[in-house]
Amino acid sequence: MSFLILLICVIPAIFCRSFSHDELDTDLSFIKTCNRTSPISMRTMNEVLINKKLGHGESSAFKCFLHCLFMKYGWMDSDGGFLLHDIKQTLEESDVEIASLEFILYKCTATESNNRCERAFVFTQCFWDKMAEQQPSEDQFFYNIEDKK
Repeated sequence: MSFLILLICVIPAIFCRSFSHDELDTDLSFIKTCNRTSPISMRTMNEVLINKKLGHGESSAFKCFLHCLFMKYGWMDSDGGFLLHDIKQTLEESDVEIASLEFILYKCTATESNNRCERAFVFTQCFWDKMAEQQPSEDQFFYNIEDKK
């Protein structure tokens, strides 16, 4: 689940985790499949991963790319319904430490949109926002260390 965890999580420690060859092959396969059905540029993907920001003007292709990934990893069904048990299980298996994981999941999956691609987009943005509230950014972490000296 490496790419999905990388895409969703904002915890710096997750980048230090090593991923198996099989996980990387699976990730690449899912990315290629989803990019065929909802093409996005590598630049767009990189900007989203680096900045953890999804603009409201993101293309419908990018939103559908997210939905496709969530389907491949078993987090959403084809109609855009969230599979909460599977999301929670994946995050717990990845050692993601979130004090209010269930609250965040329920809050972020309670979208009013019926559009499956829009639901994937709204979930991702909400999850990132809620995680940022709970976890200081890597820059803020180092800034706080400097303050204590």
